[in-house]
Amino acid sequence: MKPTNKLNTAKSDIILWKELKKGSTVALGSIYDMYIDELFLYGCKVTANTAIVEDAIHDLFLDLYKYHENLSDTSNIKFYLLSSLKNRIFKSPLYKEEKYQSSFQINKNVVPETSSSIEEAFIEEELFHENSKKIFHAMQLLPKKQREGVQLKYIQNKSYEEIAEIMNVKVETCRTIVYRGIKSLKEICVLFIGLFLSIW
Repeated sequence: MKPTNKLNTAKSDIILWKELKKGSTVALGSIYDMYIDELFLYGCKVTANTAIVEDAIHDLFLDLYKYHENLSDTSNIKFYLLSSLKNRIFKSPLYKEEKYQSSFQINKNVVPETSSSIEEAFIEEELFHENSKKIFHAMQLLPKKQREGVQLKYIQNKSYEEIAEIMNVKVETCRTIVYRGIKSLKEICVLFIGLFLSIW
């Protein structure tokens, strides 16, 4: 990113953050739309449990508005959000429980750390290559609405507003459809990889 772009982003962040601290729901919505995809993908790198990620993101934005008057100043919203999300995931009771079970190998289905790293890297690589045969086949297993939502968002790079208009649904419904589509797609990919690793 060029220095001028970084400067413009910093200025934009400062303005949005000031408006949020005043209780602006418009600013909150803008921040959500700007960073939701990065937050979700980052959260999935911290934990493979998308339910934990979704809950953490939901609580994060809920608290941003609930405690907007007490927010500290920042010129980098992205860093603030990613850091806050990671902390929330680490504090999640479900995340702690999964880590505990993993440490003591209570759950026999836990994949060894080396295999887990391979799976996460594989999924991340495949998700960003729309011509991948594996992703293409996995996409066909999604419900029609989820498949359409994921294609519009991640392949055609449409905004949530554009997708909502195309699919004739509300923006919030659109976000839910895409979230569920990504969650299902990742689960299918993990299944495919698990079968591959067991055979290999």
